[in-house]
Amino acid sequence: MHRLRLPVVLLLVLGSCATPSGAPRAPARLEPGPRPLAPLEEAVAVWDSRAARALAFDELLARLATLDAVFLGETHLDDVTHRVELAVLEGLIERRGGRVVLALEMFERDVQPVLDDYLAGRIDEAAFLASARPWGNYRTDYRPLVEAARRHGIPVVAANTPAALRRKVASGGKAALDALAPEERRLLPAEILPAEAGYWERVDRATRGHMGFASQPEEKRLYSGQNLWDNSMGAACAEALAAHPGATVVHVVGGFHVQYGSGTAAQFRRRAPGARAAVVEILTTPALAAARPERDAERGDFLVYASALARSLSDGTHAVAVPLELRYALDLPDWASEARPAPLCIWLPDADERPADVRAYLRAALGAEAALAVVEAPFPAPADDLAGGGRWARASELRSDQGRLLHGLERLVEYVTRRLPVDGTRVVVAGRGHGATAVLWSALYGEWLDARFLAFEPRGAGALQLEGLPDREPATRSLEVRAAPAELEALAWLRADYAAVGVPVTLAAIEPGSSVARASEDALRGALGLSAASGAGAGELCVLARDLPRARRWAEAFARHLGPAARVVTRAELRGDEDPARLHELEIGGAWPLAHFAEGQGLPLAEGDFGGTTVLVVPAGAEASAREAWIELERAKALRKRSPFAGLRVALADGEPGLAEVLGDLATAGARSVLVVPAVFCASEEEMRALWSSVPAALRSGDAFELAWLPGLGAELCAAVQSP
Repeated sequence: MHRLRLPVVLLLVLGSCATPSGAPRAPARLEPGPRPLAPLEEAVAVWDSRAARALAFDELLARLATLDAVFLGETHLDDVTHRVELAVLEGLIERRGGRVVLALEMFERDVQPVLDDYLAGRIDEAAFLASARPWGNYRTDYRPLVEAARRHGIPVVAANTPAALRRKVASGGKAALDALAPEERRLLPAEILPAEAGYWERVDRATRGHMGFASQPEEKRLYSGQNLWDNSMGAACAEALAAHPGATVVHVVGGFHVQYGSGTAAQFRRRAPGARAAVVEILTTPALAAARPERDAERGDFLVYASALARSLSDGTHAVAVPLELRYALDLPDWASEARPAPLCIWLPDADERPADVRAYLRAALGAEAALAVVEAPFPAPADDLAGGGRWARASELRSDQGRLLHGLERLVEYVTRRLPVDGTRVVVAGRGHGATAVLWSALYGEWLDARFLAFEPRGAGALQLEGLPDREPATRSLEVRAAPAELEALAWLRADYAAVGVPVTLAAIEPGSSVARASEDALRGALGLSAASGAGAGELCVLARDLPRARRWAEAFARHLGPAARVVTRAELRGDEDPARLHELEIGGAWPLAHFAEGQGLPLAEGDFGGTTVLVVPAGAEASAREAWIELERAKALRKRSPFAGLRVALADGEPGLAEVLGDLATAGARSVLVVPAVFCASEEEMRALWSSVPAALRSGDAFELAWLPGLGAELCAAVQSP
């Protein structure tokens, strides 16, 4: 099944543009002002973990109003999360008749006098903010809480330990604590209590040991910044409850500090053992349908799932969440039916792999036996030879980008298995290079992807060592990693990390000189439950004139179309006694004479809603007859025989018209999409860069038209299902 690219069609309904008399109708007037946000109830879903049932938001408020303390565990920058917090605070103020105390992680204890002065009206907001050291997202996220408290006249507690004091004690331990001046000691709890072992296990998983928590002696942990943080906030909430008996203390704090009733929540309970308290974990989710309360139940007494719609100020920017397509090309075997669904292979290409090239090989190798979904990387980036490639995540946004990709893969599986005859119990997620690293991420954090995972030659996987391990076992069935022996040694850490979360890992070597494509096929077949490919027969030999990395990938696809026994070789590997009938010279004029292109077959099409123009660049030194044959394809409008919207131009690398002249003509003619392709099987990086440099910067910029590059005709030729 091919993904269709449909043109945009504009329909003009003339009758709607005029009054019955024929006079123009005045356009409707739009009232100025901001559009309202969706009601909070439509952006959240609430779950009672103990009763294992959903709650209406008003019911949640009624339950919280019966408590002495409510811990709101937040994601600091999420907009809906902060709307939930404000709604809880105002709802409890209404239900408790104003008997509420607000406690905030976001202010440190030494600014309590400044906070009190502002609430009492003794100083203005400018003076308050100048002295209170507010967080960078205070204006959008925490100011509404403070202003609500000010309006209703309720206390606000600065609950956190001053950072400088926390660092001093954490570095010096008990000796530093005992040496504090009295005014400093008053800013810490009277007693520093230890955290439970389970909490430290979570800390170690989250920090992966790189923040210095792992394998520390108990006394070092006792005076660590993390434990001082929780002690300070837990004590502040207990003190607030004692100072305001009969009130409900609402503490806004990072979710990690109170998850599973540990950290700050546990420190509070030790200091107020008779208090009725609950943890409300506010969990962001890209879609409410993705909520998994049965997996999250232990995180809090109540769970509030918040749709991720926007984030507030971070690193100088705000952001809103908008839908981003995760595109994939899907092939489904003809035999698949509801009674006999096909297994599914999802492939994530490497950064320098074209999805179409990977698809060509996999269709030949597995297409008759499994459904194939080859996914496009969401961040386009050209490879060194200018071919289209892409990244799965940006280094600066690794966590968020990989998280979005994981959610996209979950949706892909959900959609395909729900709409098509695809077996959801036989799903394999695989990838190579950077795509393999995305596979590793998804195998570690996937809560929905009940699949097997295969990672071939991961690139950049070391970044995962700095990411926290999940608290719960992912849905991953198994993980297999294949790479060269030396690379496997550098990936040995995968065993311990994935074993820690319950994922079985197999590390297997790809022996030097072996075909990675064939090794991938063998592993995919095993994971999909397919029989091994037969290698019987003499086998065809696909001969590479130039052993370039991309040329070999294209040749592997061509060879696999010929059969599992076919092999790719270089001319130097030929012995001279081969059967000529089984030799395929992979070059223009060899396996593909110029007459092969007369009907446009084998010539790549430029992308574009209304088509585009392919520019073939005839290499320098080509014979006059070959030049004339290529130019004749342009005169005959060969590509129009494949698509009425496709154009073809020919440029000469050492003659007229040159590439710059042809592109200039296309810009003048208003072309919008242009693809430049050397008229060879595969060009090198150096040759492609030379072509690129020969084009004026104004034409390369993208202002004139969308300009794409493909380093040769081999991609189109080798994707053919049948050999020439």
